[in-house]
Amino acid sequence: MIRKTLSLLLIEELLRFRHLLAGLVGRSLKAVYTGSMVGAAWVYVKPLIVILAYYFVFDQVLSIRLDLRDSGTSSYALYLLSGLLPWLVFSDAVIEGATSLVREAELLKKTRFPIVLIPAKSVVTAAVKIFPLLLLIWLFSVATADGRVHGVVLLAVWIAVQIQLTYYIAIILSIMSAALRDVGLLVESIFPMLLFFSPVLYPLDKVPSAFQWLLWLNPFTPLAEGYHAILLRGELPALFDLAIVGCWILAALLICHLLLRRSQEYIVDWL
Repeated sequence: MIRKTLSLLLIEELLRFRHLLAGLVGRSLKAVYTGSMVGAAWVYVKPLIVILAYYFVFDQVLSIRLDLRDSGTSSYALYLLSGLLPWLVFSDAVIEGATSLVREAELLKKTRFPIVLIPAKSVVTAAVKIFPLLLLIWLFSVATADGRVHGVVLLAVWIAVQIQLTYYIAIILSIMSAALRDVGLLVESIFPMLLFFSPVLYPLDKVPSAFQWLLWLNPFTPLAEGYHAILLRGELPALFDLAIVGCWILAALLICHLLLRRSQEYIVDWL
């Protein structure tokens, strides 16, 4: 039983149902943009406008500059977007994933459906919407005088790490929300505020040392630091960041195992 439950949380389990998952994601995207002239291309319009707006306001109008030695770039817009775009994926996936089982209650009641695919759909849909735009940030960092990056492969690996952690968190919150609806409402209300407790809007070293521990309670903090290292400084994520992300993934995996083992027989009844 334990081995079976744990296998549900592994990436190969998603690969086994990849065609079903792809169909769910495709249907989700088409439902939003059906009838529009450019269809799913609208997914990228809003983030592109955000990128151009930040560049215009912070780099051209306000001319905000950062310390190159500390931040890896003098462009505040580049610093901001290198963390903000991944945050949008993280936030959207967790918020949508938290209520995903409740939204798909009718499907789960009528068919024998792998419940872990439901929050996985929210995670993958959010990733499809935003992550390709990180390539633009990567290309821009290469083109600038202070852009020093290892390459897109390292960026892809770090993206995969974020997707794995986000997937586990989404499963945890979706099960808790199925048992208690207030969890989903609480996530929708409070989770966006975590942006202000992560090194996305400001460098970590600007936070007084007495309060930096608050940021490390946020699972996105080591991910943001990793993106800054890869995109802005052309470095591998720091060992400390890797260790913290590893601890978050391990903890989330163990909680997923516990929740799935104890709730799998009751989830449909809760819904």
